[in-house]
Amino acid sequence: MPEKNYRELLLKKIGRIKRVTLSILGTCITFIAVGISVLLYYSSRDRNDFTIYMTLFGLFFFIVVGIFINFFFKSYVEVINVMTHQDLEVLEGLSESRWWIEKYLPSFIIYSGQIRIFKLYRQPKLYFIEIDEISIRPNYFSRSRQTKLVIFKKLKGGNCFFSMDSNPVQQKHLLDKAIENNPKIIIKTDIP
Repeated sequence: MPEKNYRELLLKKIGRIKRVTLSILGTCITFIAVGISVLLYYSSRDRNDFTIYMTLFGLFFFIVVGIFINFFFKSYVEVINVMTHQDLEVLEGLSESRWWIEKYLPSFIIYSGQIRIFKLYRQPKLYFIEIDEISIRPNYFSRSRQTKLVIFKKLKGGNCFFSMDSNPVQQKHLLDKAIENNPKIIIKTDIP
């Protein structure tokens, strides 16, 4: 598939997933707002402040989650727009071996000697030359298909970690790119 078509396909799929996600979240926010209105209308007769405060907390929580989701999808669009033709070809090849949601929203994307990790609350970007060690081990606390925990130890201290699918093609891609961009990197994993 030509670069432009695949880039457009990814952006279209990500946009669609974003709209569906935000629509569901918007529906929840609407129901909570209606619930608050009803509670406030009837609160003059039966003073139930605890229920009102909990409902307001729920509304605030869903609004904050909506903001995080918006930044999450914005990061994907940002990365896909700056990827080179070769990076897009690799991403397209990897998407064939991924689970359906991971095809369009992978837990990480490698491009131009760096890795972008996608978590709901933040999307850190690291250059492989900043990483001293990569450790891949089982993730025992996962409730999804992401059964591997990847831990990056940085040269200047600190760690960055994320969960990823136990897909061996994806793991090999990560380790090959890491070694290609930083031959001194230490790899600790159970895959050959």
